[in-house]
Amino acid sequence: MTTNNKDMQAKRKSTWDARRIVVAAMALFMALLMLAPLVADIVIYGHATTVTREDLAEMRDGIEALREQKESIAAEQAQAEATLADLAEQENSAVERLNAIEEQIGLLSDQINTTQEIIDEYDVMIEQTQTDLAEAQANLDSYTELFLQRVRTMEEQGTVSYWEILFQSASFSDLLDRLSFVNDVMEYDNSVMDNLSAAREAVNTLEVQLEGEQSEQEEAKAQLEDERAEQEEAASAQEAVVAEILANQELYAAQIEQLSTQQEALVGEITEAEQELAAQEAAVALAEQRQREEAERLAREEAERAAREEAERLEQERLEQQQQQQQQQEQDNSSNTETEEPAQPEEPSEPETPAQPEEPEEPEEPEETPSDSGSSGGSSGSVTGSAIMSYAAQFNGNPYVWGGNSLTNGIDCSGFVHQVLLHFGISSPRYSASFRSFGRAVSVSDMQVGDIVCYSGHVGFYAGNGLLFSALGKDYGITYCNVNYKPILAVRRAW
Repeated sequence: MTTNNKDMQAKRKSTWDARRIVVAAMALFMALLMLAPLVADIVIYGHATTVTREDLAEMRDGIEALREQKESIAAEQAQAEATLADLAEQENSAVERLNAIEEQIGLLSDQINTTQEIIDEYDVMIEQTQTDLAEAQANLDSYTELFLQRVRTMEEQGTVSYWEILFQSASFSDLLDRLSFVNDVMEYDNSVMDNLSAAREAVNTLEVQLEGEQSEQEEAKAQLEDERAEQEEAASAQEAVVAEILANQELYAAQIEQLSTQQEALVGEITEAEQELAAQEAAVALAEQRQREEAERLAREEAERAAREEAERLEQERLEQQQQQQQQQEQDNSSNTETEEPAQPEEPSEPETPAQPEEPEEPEEPEETPSDSGSSGGSSGSVTGSAIMSYAAQFNGNPYVWGGNSLTNGIDCSGFVHQVLLHFGISSPRYSASFRSFGRAVSVSDMQVGDIVCYSGHVGFYAGNGLLFSALGKDYGITYCNVNYKPILAVRRAW
């Protein structure tokens, strides 16, 4: 019968081992599926970024707006430079026209000089003509006076016929003499008339000549004035055009310089913004990488905790099964009438866990149902939450070791709470899930320093000011974190 019990125990153990492996694998798989929800818990560890993807998009839009503004300024600058080039061409053309005008003005100056010389010549000619006219007028006056004198003489002496003078001759010689005299008188009268007529004609000719010369001189003077006015008008107009072009050149040169300054400033702003964007993108990428790594780490820890809890549960079931088998065996042995001593039960095998604790401790049998009046493990009335927290705080910074039991060399979350309470003589469970029914229940709003805060797969002490003090993980060790870093399942008080 003892052999049969051993066979039954071996068979049950094999069945439980296979079931434990299957359940552990399923727990690990389900924990990995929890990766996405765990990303929301990463902010607790300070990996949240201050710059979002929307902020980066706004920064890119700002850079694009700066680039468009730069292109607009570049277009304005190009247009201003083209205008300035046109003004330079206009200036060159104006200078060429000015040179032509200056050459024309030189020619006009020559013409003016020539015209002035002509006018001066006319002055000489007019002066000479006026002198000649005065002389001719004097001759005319002389001949006129002579003629009048001759006429007066003839009137005084009466009218005498030349035939009477001839007929009064006494002799032939007297006749010849009288004839010679008459001839001389007639020649004299004719010469007087001729000279008078010539003097009049000379005066008339000189007067016409003088009028012509004076008229031509006036025309030359008018032409001279016109040429000078044309010269001055052309020079004034050209100088005004050149002055306007130069003024426009200065205006557009100043505008181009201003646009160049604005463009350089925009280039600096764009460069600075691009550098800032690159730095922010790198920071966001690094933060996201850290978030992914943190999520993966938490997922692994969650999977390890789930697997550990499942292993603990299976181990408890195995121990309960062994105890039942031992009790059954003892009953069978006591009812056995044989005189031989009953066979001693085999020592229970150690639980197969991912890592063996440094100081193995038999897990306590979990309570069947949660109870607010549950035992606090024989704690004395002098124990306070502040005393518990004060003692626990001295281990801040010590390492985390899954399954460990050493407060200095390494311990996990449930082991940390268990060992701290044990220091005050308070007997407690060794597994995190068991603490949810340990001690007496406390609401989250009434949570005090030293209370036990229970989560899914984790447990620790409330340190006050919204902080949890626990063996947080292998990357953190024993440390503080936000008490609400994940949903609180229960708060229990052991003191």
